[in-house]
Amino acid sequence: MALNAATDQQYHLLVQDGTADDQMDQLQGDHDTVSRDAIGAQSHAEEDASWQAAKSTKKRKQEALERRRGSAGLQDQVKTGTPTFKKLPKLPPLPKDDYKIVIRPNQGLPLRNILTPTLAQAIIEACQAGIRDDHFILRINPGSNIAILSTKYEEVADKVRLIRALVLNGRAHAVRAYAANGDDTLRGVIHGVPMNTSTETLMAHLRVRTHGVETITARMIGTTKSAAITFFGTTLPRTVYYYGGELRCYPFRPTIQVCKVCREKGHRADVCPHPDRPICRLCGLTNPTDGHPCSISCASCGEAHPTGDPTCKKRLKPPKPKQPQVQAGHSDKLQQGTSNDPPRTKNLRWFSSEEEENAYKSADDKHSSRSHSRSPGRKPHSPSKKSAPAQTQQNLHRSPPGGGAKGNGGDQGCTQQASALPVSWAEAVAPKSACTPPITQNIHYQAVIAENKQLKQRLDKYENKIMWLEKQLAQLMGATPKTTVQASQNLTSHPSEKLRDNGHIQPQSTPPRDPVANIGTEQTATNLTLQQQLQLMQQHILQQTEAQMKQFFVEFHDLKRYVHESLDKETKRRRKQNQPRSQESDAKSMLTSDAESTPTSSHHGN
Repeated sequence: MALNAATDQQYHLLVQDGTADDQMDQLQGDHDTVSRDAIGAQSHAEEDASWQAAKSTKKRKQEALERRRGSAGLQDQVKTGTPTFKKLPKLPPLPKDDYKIVIRPNQGLPLRNILTPTLAQAIIEACQAGIRDDHFILRINPGSNIAILSTKYEEVADKVRLIRALVLNGRAHAVRAYAANGDDTLRGVIHGVPMNTSTETLMAHLRVRTHGVETITARMIGTTKSAAITFFGTTLPRTVYYYGGELRCYPFRPTIQVCKVCREKGHRADVCPHPDRPICRLCGLTNPTDGHPCSISCASCGEAHPTGDPTCKKRLKPPKPKQPQVQAGHSDKLQQGTSNDPPRTKNLRWFSSEEEENAYKSADDKHSSRSHSRSPGRKPHSPSKKSAPAQTQQNLHRSPPGGGAKGNGGDQGCTQQASALPVSWAEAVAPKSACTPPITQNIHYQAVIAENKQLKQRLDKYENKIMWLEKQLAQLMGATPKTTVQASQNLTSHPSEKLRDNGHIQPQSTPPRDPVANIGTEQTATNLTLQQQLQLMQQHILQQTEAQMKQFFVEFHDLKRYVHESLDKETKRRRKQNQPRSQESDAKSMLTSDAESTPTSSHHGN
């Protein structure tokens, strides 16, 4: 009994992750693994607190998403450190933004023997048909002997978390349902808190100074002096303040759950599906007899200490391996082809809009920008010892000391990789030409493209307006009676007829027309006037658009010619700057050769 009491001390929550199996483990260990007596004495107030924490987490996630959507610029959010290993079988992850309700049965109900549709029907019946099967997703984790219900409806989650019993195979089974925290939460552990401190006291006197991090909930871990705190944010705070006193916050490490009833891993003793299995809880002997030789053995590591002892080396799960980040030197080796490691492929990403994709591509281009004018496959010619110009070329091939650190900051990134590569004569003469930005990055070019986009939008607006006017005209023409159409034909066939001041048509050879015909004639004249105005407006819009497009093409060709001329001038200027240097080096070599030949000639003359 003393050993069993010693083993029922500390159990932690599970660390959350993006994969489905890790998500199940996080949901499994959302509540602290305490003894059966502590779980049975848990009040409904604590369950309500966990439900409020889940709702507040979802609300904070929605607010953070709205803030990210309303930001001015999109930033690259590539996640590094994703585990490369795969677990089999791998289930698809549940919806990230849904409410997660964990249903934990009592002892004697192995969920591995129950079909998922059968359990779902029992949940619907327990809610008195207040929910439908298309409102949730149910998943059973047979290893932990729990069920996870995912739903995006708050009403459904509120009803399911109040379930206390499920009827399966004609028998009622007691269960416990509670809300799990979301995926955007972090877990931390602090030590030195008085035992049996309530959640209300912890939340009232805990403070965090880390920017962008909020405390969602806190609770004591069993009967220890440690407390588990749930934070909302992306950074785990290093310190927290309790009653103003500073306490170090440690990252939470998950524990390997081992049942002390059947000594199997993956579930706790309070949800053991085999509570009547004959096995010694100390040494693990099956079908033990009274007075058998019993030696204490840990179910996790097999050493001589109780299961779950704090000194057990395998009590905590090992940290998950993270993918190492590619360093700058390794990326240079990959570009040069000198690395023996296999190239790493980029992780595929899904984008919600074209703006996000364009922003990601532009950020990726900035990190991987490299001139394509170099020829790394070209080998430099070996200089000759008897030729002075060859030595001059060799000096030109050499990079300046410091890898180009004396140059401008923008050129340093281009010359840093060029120092390890063979350089041609053209690159040695004009080393900065490799870093010349393309024409698409010119400010004037981008302004012309933006203006072209505005013109296209304006043209679409005019076309929509014309279509709307045509629809209005068609409705007016369809609403006129047949007499109106006949009157319009008479009006167009007899242009000599004139309208008097009273507005009625009075031909000389016919008697006065009916008032209905006069009204139809006025409507016809109005329709003809609208049609003429519509045609004039359409012609004006087309002429204006055509003139603007012509002006745009003229400006575009002028800008293109200006850019090419600027590039030619810059190339000529650089050639002129480098030409005196080559002439000066040739002159120095000639003077050196003359100085060496003069003493020799005088010696032979004597």
